[in-house]
Amino acid sequence: MMKKNSVILLILLALCFMIQGETIDRIVTKVGREVILQSELDKRHQMLLATGIAEEDISLDEILDEMIEAELILIKARESEIEVDDYMVKKIAEQQLESIRSEYATELEFRQQLKQETNLTVNELKDYYEDMITEQKLRESLIAQEITSQVHVTDAEVEEYYQEHLADIPLKKASDKLGMILLKIEPSETTRQELKREMYDLKDQLNKGADFAELAKKYSDCPSGANGGDLGYIERGVTVKAFEEAAFKLEQGEVSDLVETEFGFHLILLQERKDDQIKVSHILKKLEATPADRAKIEALAAEIHDRIINGEDFGELAREYSQEDSSAANGGVIGEFQPDNYPELFSSYFKALDYGEITDVISEGDNLYIFSKLERMPARSYTYEELYDQLKDQVYNLKQIEIYESWIDNLKKTTYIEIYL
Repeated sequence: MMKKNSVILLILLALCFMIQGETIDRIVTKVGREVILQSELDKRHQMLLATGIAEEDISLDEILDEMIEAELILIKARESEIEVDDYMVKKIAEQQLESIRSEYATELEFRQQLKQETNLTVNELKDYYEDMITEQKLRESLIAQEITSQVHVTDAEVEEYYQEHLADIPLKKASDKLGMILLKIEPSETTRQELKREMYDLKDQLNKGADFAELAKKYSDCPSGANGGDLGYIERGVTVKAFEEAAFKLEQGEVSDLVETEFGFHLILLQERKDDQIKVSHILKKLEATPADRAKIEALAAEIHDRIINGEDFGELAREYSQEDSSAANGGVIGEFQPDNYPELFSSYFKALDYGEITDVISEGDNLYIFSKLERMPARSYTYEELYDQLKDQVYNLKQIEIYESWIDNLKKTTYIEIYL
């Protein structure tokens, strides 16, 4: 039972310090027209202790200052007339409630324990969550409006931060530079054109009066073919864009021209319109690589492998043939890794290689790979390019903190605050 008790208590402790209670209590701070009670400060203190922070590392003054800041933000958010999606709030509150309820064998056990530990009913707890979530969303929206939207980072600022902290950046450990050539098993243009011819033949049969449902049952690669291609009613936003655009342009009883999507080629029949929905059927022919297509690509992979073995440069062949664009442009280099951090799926292949060696052609799904352990890289300083994203995030966070602190200081100067603690 201890586990279940702690679930309720910890969640309530994490939230209740923000609530404005109506119980008789000592006021420790006034912020505008709002008050912070001693019980709220105590609950916040207990919550921090419950997370494992040592008593000596907790300062009541710092806790109170954080609570004052939270109240200032909430007051400002209300003044700004920021709106919160009530439906979203109710949905999140329901999820929180279900998370607690799931810890109990029965609904009765849950309700009894909730009443015993918190003196709340289920509906009161739900209302409690909704209030807390609403306040949190108000704070988040205001901070996004007043702080986040004001933060802009230039490359010059990132470069300056890098130069100032260069001495503090640890060396990059010795690692292995790894390379990859990737070939995808894809349908050839010949296969593509042949499939289009098949679909045009079906369209011709439909134009001559053939029954759409019968052709769908016989030729469609979609599971809906068993039902004559019937997809039922659809609305905008639920299918891929090309399919949706073609379907919604049709008149009732009309069959579309050939439509290509990521799934293949479609012929679409509009059966009926109802308000913003349409009822459609389709015939789908999947565009997939044939055995001949696969054999051709496998032969190319074997040829590339032999050319590397015979002395041609791995990087040049990667630039010419690899279909993984980002690494191909870099001569097939996928990065520098320490042995315990090799790409997990292919770790065993890399560990079996010596420097300068390549693997056999590896088939994985619809991809063919040739890997190489290119060279051993000694420990060195990180380049600016390697650290750019992290540096930019760091500069962004520092600027956000600077703007936030200035904004909070201004709120403190312009809002009545009195501390009785």
